[in-house]
Amino acid sequence: MNDSFQSSELQGVSRTRLTDQTAAALREYILSNNLPPGTRLPSEPKLAAALGVSRNVLRQAVASLEALGMLRVTQGSGTYVADLADTEVFQQIAAWMGTGILNEEDYLEVRAIWERGIYALVMDRARPADLDRLDKIAVAMVETDDPDEAVVRHQEFHDALLQVTGNQFLVTTGTILHRFFWEFGYRDALVRKPPVTRLLDGHRLIVRLLRSRDPGNIQEMIDLHLSPHLSADDTGHRG
Repeated sequence: MNDSFQSSELQGVSRTRLTDQTAAALREYILSNNLPPGTRLPSEPKLAAALGVSRNVLRQAVASLEALGMLRVTQGSGTYVADLADTEVFQQIAAWMGTGILNEEDYLEVRAIWERGIYALVMDRARPADLDRLDKIAVAMVETDDPDEAVVRHQEFHDALLQVTGNQFLVTTGTILHRFFWEFGYRDALVRKPPVTRLLDGHRLIVRLLRSRDPGNIQEMIDLHLSPHLSADDTGHRG
């Protein structure tokens, strides 16, 4: 019997590559579903089965994302989406950035530049259903009596705003900025964090201005959103 099999015709399957692919799939699952920090992932057996990999490969993939600060593993409890601000990655980047150069005026200027671009894209690309969803979230954030729920809704609003742009790179970088750069200023008290009630006001008006599709309204939206960071004496808006 002539065995025509030639091992040189096959390329070996790299376990490292499989681990990378698994890590990439987990990352995409977290980002595409906008899973907030603290979200518990499905159990190891369920994740391994859903991904079609062994539990050993899954553990290696989880370990790689944990090292990057995306996941947090708690023995006996499970695997959770990490808060970047609580990780070594955050601390290392913060150390490289330094705190001496950050002041509130610069912070607000950068946010205004960032938000101007986002609002312009949303005005151009949002469907009526997208704006309806934003309005629904804005209503929910001010109607709840639970401060923690209000903060969650606020994050949901801005996650949804980024999604409407249709630019996935912007969605990813925006998520990082919200969870890292903005929190960086607040945690080190370099930027005054506005009271939750002032932080949430104005989002429905922002949606109404987005519906106008008038770029001339963008500055008003920026003022509405950033004015809570200023003292009552510094602004005539509540945002």
